[in-house]
Amino acid sequence: MKSIKAFLKLVEIKTKVASVFPLLLGTIIAYTVKESIDLINFFIMGLSLLCIDLATTGFNHYYDYKRALLKSGYHYEEHNPLSAGEIKPKTAVYLLSGIVLLGIVAGLLLVLRTDAVVLALGAVSFAVGLGYSMGPLPISRTILGEVTSGLFMGGLIPFIAFYIQLEPGMLGALQRSPGVFSASLNTEAWLPILFGAVPMILFIADIMLANNLCDAEEDILNKRYTLPVSIGRKKAVWLFKGLVYAALFSVPVAVLVKALPWTYILALLMAPKILKQTQQFAKNPVKALTFKYAVKNMFLFSLAAISSLILGLFFQH
Repeated sequence: MKSIKAFLKLVEIKTKVASVFPLLLGTIIAYTVKESIDLINFFIMGLSLLCIDLATTGFNHYYDYKRALLKSGYHYEEHNPLSAGEIKPKTAVYLLSGIVLLGIVAGLLLVLRTDAVVLALGAVSFAVGLGYSMGPLPISRTILGEVTSGLFMGGLIPFIAFYIQLEPGMLGALQRSPGVFSASLNTEAWLPILFGAVPMILFIADIMLANNLCDAEEDILNKRYTLPVSIGRKKAVWLFKGLVYAALFSVPVAVLVKALPWTYILALLMAPKILKQTQQFAKNPVKALTFKYAVKNMFLFSLAAISSLILGLFFQH
């Protein structure tokens, strides 16, 4: 039981909602466009996505443990189960490698059921996922961590989930005539997923920003030049709050341009709670005490957004 708990801590199982909600969002938006769902594609993508997300987080902890210069403090002694001696490094690598393999197999199965676009997007996602934690200069140790996690988890995941539900050509098509290539886009089909992904991108980037804010002092000692380390604590706190405001502001904009149904505005019912938690974190960015508010912000908004979109389905006709 202890080893299971240690592994779940290694992969930060509590934060995996960050990948589940974008998957659900993309799928529901696809339903508003197509009015049907391929459940097999949904579950295969969910398995592949979860595996890669678990492995990325686990390997991030593994390489933090291997590269750490500071051997004390909450992040090293308690937050990381490897340095706390709760799980052996070799065991962690074997388990995480097995999860990566399962994720690849599921991803290839999804490609067989869809097309080459999914293969290309999946390959890029997989490469970025590994590059986030591994290699000579992992993305997580640079100022690009927030941008990368936001765009790929908050933007690309909903888009892939959206894309695998559509019929070929629903988003547009490439046409070839003698000596000429032309492309056509169905903007009516594109707008819902573009506007729906914006708050996901911002809230997921905010989770990474909050994580790096909490670890800034230790990151300086460990030579991790993350965004908060590069721009300073004060500016990072402003940015944390600014991303939340921008995410909430995108909701009425999406409704006004009719990219998403009017019921989507109900997602703002969670705004008072989200803003309160944002202030609580901003006043005292501590991993053990307030980091949870960044995760809760995304959870509350995502739950409200998805519920409002499902409600909108009843008014679609």
